[in-house]
Amino acid sequence: MGSRTAPEAAVQPTPDTPHGGSTPWYEGSLWWDAKSVLVTRAVGPGTIATTPHLVVPAEFGRLAFLLSSYGAEAQQLADDGRVVIQSGDWRGRPALGSRQHYGIARVIGDAQLAARMREGMRIKYGARTTLARMAHRFANGSVPYGDLVALVELLPHQPLMLTR
Repeated sequence: MGSRTAPEAAVQPTPDTPHGGSTPWYEGSLWWDAKSVLVTRAVGPGTIATTPHLVVPAEFGRLAFLLSSYGAEAQQLADDGRVVIQSGDWRGRPALGSRQHYGIARVIGDAQLAARMREGMRIKYGARTTLARMAHRFANGSVPYGDLVALVELLPHQPLMLTR
């Protein structure tokens, strides 16, 4: 699978509020407040799949989540990046009152960006990241966890067909 590069400093997950009175860009972000996101993607002709992910907001209204390079989802998103994103609760179900957003996901294989993402996840979710890593290890063995980043750019409110 080929990797794509991200713009420099595209993801800044540090939630420390500056003491100068200005508020950080992520404050009040739908994606900072989301407990999870549901990512719906095309997996074949006329077939879609929905997967819950832990997420951190990225600059310019984007959001980012981690993927494994050995997972089918990473390959599917690299082939066809069209996704439907919806804010979810801590169980991975649609959050009450949330709506679907259309977007394009880019899969990025940058180790430094993945490390910043893992740190952002640790800051936002705390112990949930440890539980997610343990669940991944239990389900997939020694397959790497979170070595790829999916960076999603949201599109205006227009229908985006997920079938091929």
